[in-house]
Amino acid sequence: MTISTSSTTTPNSTKQSGVIGCLLTILAIVFAILGIYDLVFGSIFAYIFSSARMLSPATIAIVVISAIDCFIYFFLAVRIKRQHWLISLVMLAVIWLALPLPLRFLINTATARVRIDGFAMGATLPNGSYVLADRQAYQHDDPQRGDIIIFRIPSSPNSDLLKRIIGLPGEVVTINQGEVLINGTPINEPYISERPAYKGEWKVPEGQYFVLGDNRNDSKDSHQWGTLPHENILAKVVWIYFPLSSFGKIVDINYVP
Repeated sequence: MTISTSSTTTPNSTKQSGVIGCLLTILAIVFAILGIYDLVFGSIFAYIFSSARMLSPATIAIVVISAIDCFIYFFLAVRIKRQHWLISLVMLAVIWLALPLPLRFLINTATARVRIDGFAMGATLPNGSYVLADRQAYQHDDPQRGDIIIFRIPSSPNSDLLKRIIGLPGEVVTINQGEVLINGTPINEPYISERPAYKGEWKVPEGQYFVLGDNRNDSKDSHQWGTLPHENILAKVVWIYFPLSSFGKIVDINYVP
């Protein structure tokens, strides 16, 4: 006697398998989209950091973490239907819980994102624009003439301003008849909104800097409150990222009178 057995699939189990397969397909698409998102923004970070010469351990780590996020998302998109759900859960925990904390710390350590409020920098940095600043720019290099910096006002430590460095330590800055002179030599300033209507002369002490706004007659700067100590400098502005029409590097303008 021959006994045969056969397996049958109930309609409910077939329907359940179809629902699970549909959900996994949706998840794969979502992970692919998130991977593309991380790839785009990681590439933008890498481009900005390299173009602005922001190549520090912190910025390199930011790009590496973005690349890891991107890789995991793409891996999940391809493998979500083939691997155990627990492995997928662990990988999601890595990119949703473990990596965001160091990434946020590194971004805040290496950069500052600032909204421009006011017209003191004229057409260079219009009111309402957003800029990226390098917090680590002066760890190994000295500030240069032409650098646009964020700093704390000596007389008001809780207030931050953004101006351009004009006078370096040991120099004499003279403003007369609408011209700025360094040690008696006038400098070319194509970025200013209008010639300064004031005049004066300042000797810049060692370890300090003379800063001015590009909108010379509508700027509270060194011509009013004096020179800026090096330790008050917080970051160097390197990039405009909004509005998108102005997206790009802030060109270094370093003068040697």
